[in-house]
Amino acid sequence: MDRNKVEYHRLALFGRMVMGVSHEVDNYLSVVIGFAELIQISGGAEKKTLDGVGKILNAGEKINTIIRHFSQYVRPHASVRERFSPAEALRECLVFARYDLGRNNVALAVPESYPPGLLTGDRRDFGLAILALMFNGSEAMAKNGGTLRMDVSMKDGAWEFVVTDEGPGIPPENEKLIFEEGFTTKDGSPHCGMGLPLARYLAAEMGGTVSVADRPGGGCEAVLRIPAA
Repeated sequence: MDRNKVEYHRLALFGRMVMGVSHEVDNYLSVVIGFAELIQISGGAEKKTLDGVGKILNAGEKINTIIRHFSQYVRPHASVRERFSPAEALRECLVFARYDLGRNNVALAVPESYPPGLLTGDRRDFGLAILALMFNGSEAMAKNGGTLRMDVSMKDGAWEFVVTDEGPGIPPENEKLIFEEGFTTKDGSPHCGMGLPLARYLAAEMGGTVSVADRPGGGCEAVLRIPAA
C-alpha cells in the first residue's frame, strides 16, 4: 500500500459521510431557525429571548464544530509526525461520523473518559485508521444490528484501541485474507476491501499494529496498538 491509496480511501470514506454530516447540520440548523423565529415573535419577553439566544449560539457552535472537524480530516495531505491527544482526535471523528456509524440498527458504545497521554504520528491518519476499524465493525452488523463498542486503555507503555462488534465473525477460510487489499465479503461496501489493510498500514506508520480475531461470545474484535509518545 502507498500514500495514493491512503488518500483514495480517505476520499471514499469521507464522501460516504457527507450524508451524515448533512443530517447533523440540518438538526442544529432547525434549532437556529426555530428559535430565531421565536425571538422575532416574542422579542418582548426578556428571559425567553435570552434563553432562545443561548440555544441559537450553542447550535451555531455545534454546526461550526462539525464542519471544521470534517473539513480537517477529509483534506488530503502529506503524512506528518506530531504529538497529539488521541482522546481529542477520537471525539473529533465521532462528531461527524456518529450518524453513519449508527445506521442499520447499530448502537454505539464509546468511552465517557480516556486515559491521559499523547501519541506521536499523524493525527488525521490516526482518525482514518480508527474510522476504518469502526466502519468495518458497523458494516458487519448491517444485517441484524447490535452494539459497536470501542474501548481505550494504556497497557505496557502502549495505547490500545479495541473495536468490538456483534456481527457473524470471520469465517475460517477468510482468516488469512482479511488484510489483503481488495478482499471483502460485504456487498455494496464503500471500502472495497480497503478498510483493514489501510488501518494496518497507517498503524505501522506510527510504529503500531492492528490485529483482528473472533470473540469467544460471538462477533469480532479489532485491536489497534500504538506505542505511547
